[in-house]
Amino acid sequence: MITKSPLLLLLPLLIGTFASFNAWADLSIADYENKSKTQSTNTYLLGLSSGLNTANKALVNNKQVPLYCFPPYLKLSISDYREIIATGINEIADNPIKPNVDDILLKKLRKLYPCGYN
Repeated sequence: MITKSPLLLLLPLLIGTFASFNAWADLSIADYENKSKTQSTNTYLLGLSSGLNTANKALVNNKQVPLYCFPPYLKLSISDYREIIATGINEIADNPIKPNVDDILLKKLRKLYPCGYN
């Protein structure tokens, strides 16, 4: 019987962790503007919007206050989310510390689609 070193067993996990490190990163405004027309940015924004919408639905299902309240039957497209983010970027005060795109989108969704108790 051949025994494997514990390090060899952890190697695939370590490679996967470091290879997908960018998946855990926030999208800065500079990165968004530099890569605004790339497929990877579109994919990031679709994942971000899907995650926010899923979290929002979970709050509603648990009878908690939602983050924002879309009108019935509203379906936003990637271009809608881009427009919301662009508006949010334009509204940021001239401050050296800039929020990331994730924070901008959530803040704008809360402002555009209030629930009445946010």
